[in-house]
Amino acid sequence: MSGKKLCVSSLVLSIVGLVFSFFLPVVSYACAIPGLIIGIKKRKKNYRSSAGISLSIVALSIALINSVLGVVMTVRMFFSGKRDED
Repeated sequence: MSGKKLCVSSLVLSIVGLVFSFFLPVVSYACAIPGLIIGIKKRKKNYRSSAGISLSIVALSIALINSVLGVVMTVRMFFSGKRDED
């Protein structure tokens, strides 16, 4: 693939990762990590690769926060039940 196509694919993967970072962090990881890698490999004075890199970082950050909050909420819900061991 040429450099322009890879920069566009980095941007598209980053946008998809950003959209899914709010709802399905697993999909966001699967899209944003390759988008970040492609953007870093093809980093030139091209705004598409720079935008792909920055959007991938934002998507990964939001997905990570969403994942951590999901785990915290699950653990709190699991341990908040009343115990009938009297």
